[in-house]
Amino acid sequence: MGETEERERFSIDGKQPQEVSLPTSVEQVSEILRRAGERKFAVSPVGLGAFLHLGGIPRRYDVALCLERLQNIIDYQPTDMTVTVEAGMSLSQLQAVLGENGQWLPLDPPNPEQMTVGGLIATNLNGPSRLSQGTIRDFLIGLTVVRADGSVIKGGGRVVKNVAGYDLAKLYCGSFGTLGVIVDATFMIRPRPAAQTIFTLQFASVEQAMQTALHQINTDLQPFFLDLASFDPMNPANGQAGCHLIVGLAGIQEDVDYQRAHLLELGGGDEIQVPHVQEIEGDAAQNLSLTLRDFPVSGDAALRCKTSLLPAQIAEFCTRVGEEAALRGVRVEFLARAGNGIVYSRFLRPAEVPLEKLISLVDWLRILTKKMAGYMTVEGIDYRLKDRVDVWGHVGGAFPLMKKLKETLDPEELLNPGRFVGGI
Repeated sequence: MGETEERERFSIDGKQPQEVSLPTSVEQVSEILRRAGERKFAVSPVGLGAFLHLGGIPRRYDVALCLERLQNIIDYQPTDMTVTVEAGMSLSQLQAVLGENGQWLPLDPPNPEQMTVGGLIATNLNGPSRLSQGTIRDFLIGLTVVRADGSVIKGGGRVVKNVAGYDLAKLYCGSFGTLGVIVDATFMIRPRPAAQTIFTLQFASVEQAMQTALHQINTDLQPFFLDLASFDPMNPANGQAGCHLIVGLAGIQEDVDYQRAHLLELGGGDEIQVPHVQEIEGDAAQNLSLTLRDFPVSGDAALRCKTSLLPAQIAEFCTRVGEEAALRGVRVEFLARAGNGIVYSRFLRPAEVPLEKLISLVDWLRILTKKMAGYMTVEGIDYRLKDRVDVWGHVGGAFPLMKKLKETLDPEELLNPGRFVGGI
């Protein structure tokens, strides 16, 4: 790939870097950052380039520091259930290595074949299994980071209970590459579930679906994941009305059998009538899992938002947003992580609706989310509008501390300036 193609590949919101660096070692990463600091060049750490639409517009963008050539397993101890891996390895590659021993890193963000380990930590993305497995913070126990001045710092290691290292890991999770460049990471890993199955429950309304979901959460059912879709997840393109509750079960076979029996007894109270319950198996189950996992980045959408609420607020939020979208002439599809209150909204704009109408829609969504004491981020919008939209929204009381960390670790503001909350 030529220099021009490389620069285009790592374009961020219409901005291209002056140069692309592809180091093959930590030492080279350190040298690149040291030299960039001498020239006062702004550096954006990148992986495979698939998630550069996330975050704010960079204030400056001189160097794309691509880590895709750092993709080695440094240390893997199956019996200790730990693995240390370079930051440029894709998550799917890592899972394939771990899978040879029946193990995995219990995270399922969108498009794992395009998600590097470093990008996973920096963006703090997750997927359906967050409900039962947790987030990247729960598994990250060691980290090596190159700071803006080229110095290398390490924290934690292969000892699972190393508390000092865990604090460093927390600091860099979700920091969007603004505090340092992650070059390798150590994770706790787990055995893969021996058995899995998926059920779909179809309802006439989101209110009924969420009533059943909330009821099930408060029973003995312990789902692997619990998602709610405003579309037919088995055939997303058919436009079928209604809501679908998707329940994933996983674990040892005996546990899955017990959970299956519990689910088939159904619940939600006598007043709830579930019109259709179906167990999905084989290739259909695999395709359904991929649909749920990749929804935040798949399909055509003029606007993508992620909203965090209380689970009990999901039905009201989806209903009100659906009504408002219809009034504005756009169509919206929802996928909610029903057990933890995260709602992904995908807005589809007909050609006759002006692109700029999306700005007022974002403002309306922010007002609604604030009234519900939630938090919303814009995860996708046309870059021509992005400079008129605050993709992160109000940061809250934590911002002064975040700003202080940035000033301490990157005083020249050379790492991903403008990409994180509050313009950090």
